[in-house]
Amino acid sequence: MRYIACLAACLFLSASFDAAAADSKTAVFNLQKTAAECDALQEARAALDSKFGEQKNSLEKERLRLEKKASEFQNKKPTAKQQENFVREQREYGEKAQAFMRLLQADEQRVRRDIDEVISRAAKNLAESKGYTLIMDIADIVYYDSALDITADMLAESNAVFKKIKEDMLKSGPPQGAAPPAGNAPAPAVPQRGAAGGNAAQPPQGR
Repeated sequence: MRYIACLAACLFLSASFDAAAADSKTAVFNLQKTAAECDALQEARAALDSKFGEQKNSLEKERLRLEKKASEFQNKKPTAKQQENFVREQREYGEKAQAFMRLLQADEQRVRRDIDEVISRAAKNLAESKGYTLIMDIADIVYYDSALDITADMLAESNAVFKKIKEDMLKSGPPQGAAPPAGNAPAPAVPQRGAAGGNAAQPPQGR
């Protein structure tokens, strides 16, 4: 009797799990691709170039000048005064480059949060409209059927969400104290490591 009861319980649980699986609807998408190609990031790149482009170019010219000077010192021994001036120039350049990178990184972090919010809203919208109970990033999955891939839908919905955010802001303006979305930010940065600044924070080494 106990064996029969256990068997019946197992069959009941199995049927319950099967029913739950039948009711679920799973989808996957490429989060990295969606973030890289969405309109929010494209507008962020444009805003980044507008705010930081001139300063970045100036730092790059300064870096190249100091590198050239360091190379010249290798061929011709500098005087004590020249060495002192060069060390001072390196220090001033390093301070400017570090200040630039701090501003850039602060904007990068804010824009990452903005884009994460856009994609999160897009996933919620698709789940509600198409009945998905689970939407996952393909980077966290070992195998999936390509029929489950909704990357194109996620990208389209993310762009629609971003457009709606901008329209709402034009109508009413951002809430007091709230950061604007990625594309409308006055100083957004591309949410990728090393997107700008490059070698800017690495002053050339003199002799």
